Amino acid sequence: MTNSLRQCVEALKANWQGLDTSSIVRCREALGKLAVSNSDEAWLADLHSRQEPSVELYRDEDKGFILLAHVEPRGLYRPPHNHGNGWVFYAVQHGEVEMSTYGLLNQDDGEQLVSRGCYQMKPGDCSAFLPGDIHDTRCLSEYVLMFRLTSCDFSEEKREGRLRVFSS
Repeated sequence: MTNSLRQCVEALKANWQGLDTSSIVRCREALGKLAVSNSDEAWLADLHSRQEPSVELYRDEDKGFILLAHVEPRGLYRPPHNHGNGWVFYAVQHGEVEMSTYGLLNQDDGEQLVSRGCYQMKPGDCSAFLPGDIHDTRCLSEYVLMFRLTSCDFSEEKREGRLRVFSS
């Protein structure tokens, strides 16, 4: 790992205490700094050059969190979903992504998603989604490079049926 990535990982390891306000604030700060890293750093230039959909940058075996880089092309839409019992940060390094958030209403005739609104994320912006929070994403630029920090491996959340994708 090189400079800004190494600094971010060290900050995450030092400040990760599980789901609490301090961890959210400090991890957002670390990811925000990573998101404004100089694209000339070799590891970051490589991510931009390869534009792979997902690259694991770091996995902490003790604390369970995973730092990933995601590249998405213009127009890619990920429908409303939650992350089960997990929680996640998204930090934009390049491009723009639109995020919408939703509330889930349980009514006599079933469930209904209600939009809380949407906002655009640009380089340096970082958002956190807590367990059960519902959101969708849409890439607005030629491509977006985002860092995603997950509290756990979401494949277990999917397997156990806790991670849900909703129809919009």
